[in-house]
Amino acid sequence: MMQFTLFSFLWLLLSLLLGLGYAFILYRQHNSFTEPLRRWLFLLRTAVVSLICFLLFAPYIRQSNKTIEKPVILFAQDNSASIALSKPKGFNISSYSEGIRDLQKRLSSRYNLHTFTIGAEVREGKEYHFNEQLTSLSDLFQYISDHYASQNVGAVVLATDGIYNKGGNPLYDAKTLKAPVFTIALGDTVPRKDLLIANVHYNTTVYTGNDFQVEVSVEAYESKGKNTTLTVTEGGRALLQKSISITSDEYHETIPLTLPGTKKGIHHYSLKLSALEGELSTRNNQDDFYVEMLDGKQKVLIWAAAPHPDITAMRQALESNKNYEVSISITTVNNEDLRNADLVILHQVPSVSLPLKEQLSLLRNKALFFILGAQSDIASFSRLQDVLEISNSGGSGEVTAAFNNSFFAFSAEEEQMKQISNSGPLVAPSGTYRIKSPASVMFYQNTKQAGAKIPLLVFSEEGGRKTGVLAGEGFWRWRLNEFRQNESHQLTDLLLARVVQYLSAKEDKRKLRVYPARNTFDENEHVILNAELYNDANELVNKPDVSITLRAAGKRSYSFIFSKTSNAYILDAGVLPFGEYSFTAFARLGDLSHKAEGRFIVSRQSAEFRQTTANHQILNALSRESGGKMIFPSQMNALDSLIVRNELVKDISYENRRLEELINLKWIFFLITLLLSAEWFIRKRNGSL
Repeated sequence: MMQFTLFSFLWLLLSLLLGLGYAFILYRQHNSFTEPLRRWLFLLRTAVVSLICFLLFAPYIRQSNKTIEKPVILFAQDNSASIALSKPKGFNISSYSEGIRDLQKRLSSRYNLHTFTIGAEVREGKEYHFNEQLTSLSDLFQYISDHYASQNVGAVVLATDGIYNKGGNPLYDAKTLKAPVFTIALGDTVPRKDLLIANVHYNTTVYTGNDFQVEVSVEAYESKGKNTTLTVTEGGRALLQKSISITSDEYHETIPLTLPGTKKGIHHYSLKLSALEGELSTRNNQDDFYVEMLDGKQKVLIWAAAPHPDITAMRQALESNKNYEVSISITTVNNEDLRNADLVILHQVPSVSLPLKEQLSLLRNKALFFILGAQSDIASFSRLQDVLEISNSGGSGEVTAAFNNSFFAFSAEEEQMKQISNSGPLVAPSGTYRIKSPASVMFYQNTKQAGAKIPLLVFSEEGGRKTGVLAGEGFWRWRLNEFRQNESHQLTDLLLARVVQYLSAKEDKRKLRVYPARNTFDENEHVILNAELYNDANELVNKPDVSITLRAAGKRSYSFIFSKTSNAYILDAGVLPFGEYSFTAFARLGDLSHKAEGRFIVSRQSAEFRQTTANHQILNALSRESGGKMIFPSQMNALDSLIVRNELVKDISYENRRLEELINLKWIFFLITLLLSAEWFIRKRNGSL
């Protein structure tokens, strides 16, 4: 439809006048044509000229077209192992799968049908094997929200037993959906006779020589009066056994076990419950867990010139972390303790009464953390280390801390460090401060001197030995003020733990370093390994290729080449079968070949066997709250008619209106061409061109 204004109407009249005038001038004296023929030629030329003149004004025409979008039906099938495990009486998976295919065929003839399977993640397709080891129903609704937000989703058909063991409650994620959910209730809601290990709680890291606790949650259903035995084994050797008497048909018990910490390495333990006759599955009667045993705790020696509140505060902070073994020496120190220490904290040592002459040889290769105070011998301190020099010292004063945003020696969250900065003053020696060697400053002293940067907490590394200096006493104030503000010592304890961890960490001198992202991966997740290659200048390089071979215990091996990142390497080995794996990596840098070895574990995923009773309540709630309906497999033939009758499932009609220049319409061009051709043909036939 063309939209006329007064101006466009006047322009149309002017175009007609121009067309009439042009045709009149052209044909008024033509005597070679008969009168009727001349009138036709006059009309043709008038129409062509008027139309061309009018198009010069670039008029717009309103156009509209309608499109109808059919509803999208999303069909999601739970593809997890629990579907095949817990089947109600009379349920046949083959017949059910055939019925699903027939239903999908009927739905696809009327709607746009998209099919998915649900397991550890949502996948497109309709290959149903019922062997997924995890179920995440909430991921389905998140997937729909991400991929179908702008489409006409008519309905969601969800075929599942309602059991989920990954992600959140699907009821919450389904609230964003604006379509009805029709659920097909699979599985059996009647508890079956079954015995299972529901959960194992343990520390993944323990220290050799220490016993550690394991808590095993045992459940039994429809087995009252029965007895079973829990056995713990390592490498096929039984470590302990415990008899269990089942006292109810819904039996739950958490059993504490104590196991010894033996030698260093990753230890594989197996738990097994002796089977009961006629139980649903024996797969869930066993479980495995892995514990990494370390050689021992980091030994931290605090050597102080005199009793001080800082000593107790540091001891409490460090002993809250099980990775540290703290010992304290006041004034005198045992040389054996110095030899065994991984880190020595020197609180106001050296002092006038403790010049450190006899212990220098023992401290030469130790990681040291100096804490300065009123009793410190500043001149001796400045000579003993290569981090910080303080000259012209005379007395001391209170200072507060200012966090250095450019500190990257170890992780330190800026907001947390600013809270520590506000935790009260330390007492620091006055004087002229000078950093003697390349160092990382974590905190500066807040001072009134414009532009002055006086270090308060500083770290340096030289010759493989790390040294830290806190130029002020009063750590106890930081800890006390934090508790007053937050009723917690978390930040100050974390700060000291990171300082100790950084200073006591041993330098890794290997040229090729390969390490898995974690020591233990789940059976269904990708195994990721990282690699780093260093040259003689200890710089990261990644020009050579790094190859690696993974070997499963007693099984096949897998060979890969690492992918290169900006200056390192990464490998995604994909999903591997459960078991223990060792790896050997090789890289050739120049004329030298470098090798790295290690181990990791892929643990068996058994979540699908820990809950076998279907949860139809959640399916009924999903359908009821969304305007759909829950049905059983025997009612699937009626599902397509339920969807058709649902008022929320309907076509959406879109009308697209737009203004378009008349000159852009192709038929206008062909009309002008036709008119001109007709005039030319008539004139040609009558011998007048």
